[in-house]
Amino acid sequence: MAYVDNHPGEANYYSSIRNYKMANAANTKRKNWIASDDRAQEIIDFVQFEDSNGTGFLSAVKRGVDQFGKPTDNMRNAMVKMIDKRAAQKAEWATRDGKCEFVGTVGERQAFTVTVKHVVELDGGNWGTSYINICRDADDNIVIYKGSYDWGKGNAVECMAKVKDHGVREGVRQTIIQRPTKVKVNGKAWI
Repeated sequence: MAYVDNHPGEANYYSSIRNYKMANAANTKRKNWIASDDRAQEIIDFVQFEDSNGTGFLSAVKRGVDQFGKPTDNMRNAMVKMIDKRAAQKAEWATRDGKCEFVGTVGERQAFTVTVKHVVELDGGNWGTSYINICRDADDNIVIYKGSYDWGKGNAVECMAKVKDHGVREGVRQTIIQRPTKVKVNGKAWI
C-alpha cells in the first residue's frame, strides 16, 4: 500500500514504526537471552506478575525484560541471588514444617504457651474485625487462633483454649484453637 500524506493516522505513522522496531528487537533479545542463559526463564517467571509501570526493583526487572528483552547484568545477578535465597528459605521452612505435629485432642480444653509469629487482620464489615493469630509452641508446632483478639506479633501468649480442629494446610499440620480464656500476653493478664 502506498503512503498517503493526508491519511488520518499520519501522526502515528513514524511512532508506530519505531515502536514496532523496539518490540521486534526486544523479542529477539529475549529469545537470545533465554537460549544463552539457563536462569533466564526462571527470572521471567519470577517477575511475571509484577507491574512494569510500578516502582521497585522487581518492576524494574520486569520493565527491562518487556522493553529491552532482558535486564541488565547486575539486575540478572541480583535476581539469581534472590531466587536462590528464596529457594533455600522454602527448603528450610519445608524441613521445619514437616516436623509439625498436632497438639492436644480435638474437643478438649488445655493450656497453651505459644509465641505469635504472624497476625492477619480480616475486615468483617458489619461484624467487626477478626484476627488470625498464627503461633508456634515450644516444640515449633503451629497453633492457629481466629477470633476478635490481636495478640500482637512476637508476643508470648499463655491461655486455656479448646482444640477446635486438627487441620492440614499446604501439607503442614496445624492445631486450631477457639475460645481462649485466662489469656496472658507477655506475662500480663489480657482483657
